[in-house]
Amino acid sequence: MENKSIPRSHSSLGFFEIIKESFKTTSRNGKVLVPIMLFVFVSFSLLDFAEKYLLAPVVKDTVLQLTIHPNMIQDLSNSIDQNMYAGALNDVREIVLVELLMMASSSIITLTFLVAIVSSSYEAYTAKVLSSKDLNSIIMKSWKRPLETSFYMGLLSLGIVFLYFISFGITAILAVNSWALMFIGVIILTIPVCYIYMATLWMVSMVVSVLEEGYGGVKAIGRAAELMKGKRLQASLMMVLFSVAYCVVNQMAIPLTSYNLSMTTQLAIRIPFTNGLFCLVTLFMFVVYTIFYHEWKTSHDEKEGKGFYLPIAAGEV
Repeated sequence: MENKSIPRSHSSLGFFEIIKESFKTTSRNGKVLVPIMLFVFVSFSLLDFAEKYLLAPVVKDTVLQLTIHPNMIQDLSNSIDQNMYAGALNDVREIVLVELLMMASSSIITLTFLVAIVSSSYEAYTAKVLSSKDLNSIIMKSWKRPLETSFYMGLLSLGIVFLYFISFGITAILAVNSWALMFIGVIILTIPVCYIYMATLWMVSMVVSVLEEGYGGVKAIGRAAELMKGKRLQASLMMVLFSVAYCVVNQMAIPLTSYNLSMTTQLAIRIPFTNGLFCLVTLFMFVVYTIFYHEWKTSHDEKEGKGFYLPIAAGEV
């Protein structure tokens, strides 16, 4: 790793300036990012192809079973004639097993993608160069912290979803009038706001987990919330931007499946197209929040008189 210059304070960067700096950092770090991007793109595409071809005959057989036995779900829920539906139950088990395997594989790829992009982008932004050996060393040492953080953020998100269900249930049971409907309307309006904030907190927590030694799980979430003070709106607006980008990619993929093409042709066109765009959007999101983190950390340290924060050196990994 070679240090080319000393990082300067940019804590006054605004929303669009951070976008600009993110483009510059991505361009400057292209030699590192392109191989990572290609690896992730190919990995996700192969997973999608494998999933579709593994599940296509199983799903077809399950649909056939439902057509032949329209009362199958009701019979199974009542524990009636389960031997008759042994084939359908095996199909369901196979679908669940394949989906769990795909989820685990996707999580591993995404985690590696996150650690590699955040680490290399931070070094590039602070005018440093990471070699492949340095990057591999950082990935091997850092992957456990973001995994732990993601687990706790998942639990926190499930808890919030549970609270929403409880709120809806209590309101529906205790009162049925205009005030109750208004209260339910207010709750519904808070859902997208809560979703965006939680997604933002999750993203910042993951960046903290990668870049700061000793910060993982609940500690990383608390650290992220602390750094986001006064910048929540800016960070959340960026998440809104990326959410819109993901929706646009999904909508662009719909026409590709509307033509009367074979499944193989549709997959050959749609999967590379959507995965390529998703990988690009995700890569840029990781870079943007890495730059955000640097600005928040610099500003936070300046206020506390700690000076500038330097990323983990490869020699320390």
